[in-house]
Amino acid sequence: MTTPARPPMPETLSPLERELLGYVELLMNTLSSGTAQFEALEKRSTDIIENRQAALEGSLKSLIASQATFMNAWLASGNHSSDTASTELAEALALLEQAEAMLEAVAPPT
Repeated sequence: MTTPARPPMPETLSPLERELLGYVELLMNTLSSGTAQFEALEKRSTDIIENRQAALEGSLKSLIASQATFMNAWLASGNHSSDTASTELAEALALLEQAEAMLEAVAPPT
């Protein structure tokens, strides 16, 4: 069984080998730095996407609740119960405004 050869010590390297080793070290440091920057960019992008997804989900829930409330108000208006219809219409409008605010909070700047 043979043991792998040990790399020569830097003091035993020729000037050309030391220069090459310096380039390899520079390449490794640059690669490490690039990897760290990529990971930071990936995390930031993922966070932005998750925040927008949560806002869209919340906005969609508000829109659905607004539609249901509006339908209840519309049905109540047929029963001539204007107080209930008026209250539910105001609630539907508030839910629509809430959905709009959620979407505006995550809209990319133009």
